[in-house]
Amino acid sequence: MTVTYDSHNHIQLLLKMHGSVWPSVLPFCLFNTLIAFAAYFLEKYNVVDATFEDGAHQIIGLVVAFLVVTRVSTAYSRYWEARTALSRMLHQARQLASHASNYSRFDTSARGDQWRNLLRKRLVRVVEAAIEVTESPEKAVKLVTNTIPQDEKARAKDPMQLITYVHAAISMQKEFLKKPFIIHKEVRLHQFALDFTDAYDDLTMCSSTPYPFPTAQMTRAFLFVWLFTLPLSMVHETDDILSRSFITFFVTYGFFGLEFVSIELDDPFGDDANDIETAELSKITIAAIESILDFPFVLQTGKRLVEFFDHDDRSISASETTSEFPLKKTLELEKRNQSFN
Repeated sequence: MTVTYDSHNHIQLLLKMHGSVWPSVLPFCLFNTLIAFAAYFLEKYNVVDATFEDGAHQIIGLVVAFLVVTRVSTAYSRYWEARTALSRMLHQARQLASHASNYSRFDTSARGDQWRNLLRKRLVRVVEAAIEVTESPEKAVKLVTNTIPQDEKARAKDPMQLITYVHAAISMQKEFLKKPFIIHKEVRLHQFALDFTDAYDDLTMCSSTPYPFPTAQMTRAFLFVWLFTLPLSMVHETDDILSRSFITFFVTYGFFGLEFVSIELDDPFGDDANDIETAELSKITIAAIESILDFPFVLQTGKRLVEFFDHDDRSISASETTSEFPLKKTLELEKRNQSFN
């Protein structure tokens, strides 16, 4: 879900826990601070001196900083690529439904309704399947590598298979509509389906291609070694344990915090606080498709509410029913507005 916040409210921003990395990072911060106190008192009372000079530690710190920042930057870029691809995919689905409804709005026959209903069912099905694959990296990998069983049940959930049925439904308009579309309108609908497929490909690429494991492993190894030895270098030959512990606490928060941000952004699809709301966005899109293709801006019943505009920008309020505004007059306004399409 989306975490909203007021960037001008400093107190709220600092203390907000929902979606924050504080709950995950705080144990590491406290643990490192305890190490700093323990190392200090062990050295002070001549029990054991585990501290060391920080010269070499500073050099390793540069490597850790580079690895952590690179990982966060890459994860952030992948997150927005996934968000953009998801928006494009759902947008193309809505555009396909909207244009199909608009192109066929004068065909109020039973066969015209059957065609719109056929397209609606197939388009909704492919959107649901695409979202299901997006939210499951394991399934996305199997589909991309073609290792999923190719039986009838599996094909019924493969968006690349289902999109072919959408293309078939578009082509079948010649068999259902009284006046078939001219070729450029049909091609336009096919293009929306192709654009949907392109966006879905980008989504599966994000879902099935994780951050490179060797780099993630190396970053985590350097981070753990460097941070858990940081207190030993910070309290070396010092009498100011409080300030050194304070610095240790917030350095740990900074580096571990960035790593946990990367972990959050690595998988943008799911139920975590900072994940993309794929389920809600898909529900909105499916509801729009159902509505658009169920009633394609044509008055088929006196109980429907609709708003039309003529060339003089005069409008009929959406609160007016067809009983107050005759069907014949409404269709006349529709014919006058054909040039807008």
